[in-house]
Amino acid sequence: MTGIQTAERRRAMKAFEELYQGHYRDVFCFLSRLCGFHADLAEELTQDTFYHAYLSLPHFRGESTVKSWLFAIAKKRFFLWLRKQKNASFPLSDHLTEIIDEQAPDPSDILYQRRLLEDAFAVIFSFREPMKSIFLLRIYCQTPYKELADRFCLTESASKVLFHRGKRLLQTKLKEEYGYDIHLPSDR
Repeated sequence: MTGIQTAERRRAMKAFEELYQGHYRDVFCFLSRLCGFHADLAEELTQDTFYHAYLSLPHFRGESTVKSWLFAIAKKRFFLWLRKQKNASFPLSDHLTEIIDEQAPDPSDILYQRRLLEDAFAVIFSFREPMKSIFLLRIYCQTPYKELADRFCLTESASKVLFHRGKRLLQTKLKEEYGYDIHLPSDR
């Protein structure tokens, strides 16, 4: 390896280290929410995200923000992990509980709420792209509609429409397929 190649490699490593330092917390928080605030799993998936970001860095075209690009990788790594966990119970997030009114026959009915959340996740994960990503990013990260629009090459109003259709679809499928009659609050 020549001196020029070594210097270029050092610059690239330093740039990636800055990317890691600048976005680690955001990626970890995003994955932590998806993982139901299980820190060990979120940490493992965060490391996996940055490893895959490093491998695909030459292919980053700059069509979105680095943060959006990293979130897309993180989401993909999370879904891949989730698919591998067929027999494991998914660590559900308390965050979705804020979105779904607890309408359990008895508010202390934890089993009812757990089933409702599991069924809600099953419905959300069945959404087509980009609705699924927009819905998850809006719920978990409170990603602004403008950023969602930029990320998915949509207008801002189209990202709002997809989010609200996702909410309506979640409510409808939970009622028709699982028997839950829930009310979803308006967008926050």
